[in-house]
Amino acid sequence: MENLVATFADAAIALVATAIAGLVWLNLKWLFASKKTMELVLAESRANGRSIRTLFRLQGSQLASLKASLEAQRDGECNGNVMHALSSIEEAQGIYDEHLLSMLGHEDEKKERAA
Repeated sequence: MENLVATFADAAIALVATAIAGLVWLNLKWLFASKKTMELVLAESRANGRSIRTLFRLQGSQLASLKASLEAQRDGECNGNVMHALSSIEEAQGIYDEHLLSMLGHEDEKKERAA
């Protein structure tokens, strides 16, 4: 009887050890796959960095114009803050247009290199 219990215990230990080894292997495969995925995500974010910086620059003008609009509605008068917001928006529109044109030019350069 003791021999049978020892055999079952040995079999259970071997099964648990195999399961642990399998889980470690799957975890390592997942880690390597996720590292490759993360490298792709980081490469994409670096490529989009210029667009993101441009959007952040535009955000300030949008907030200034919203604030000026709300102040004008609240106080019932338009003073220099509205004119400042309008000029800020015009400047931001120029930055945005310049960025779009440069991105289009950048895409055209990629197509020319590929051809």
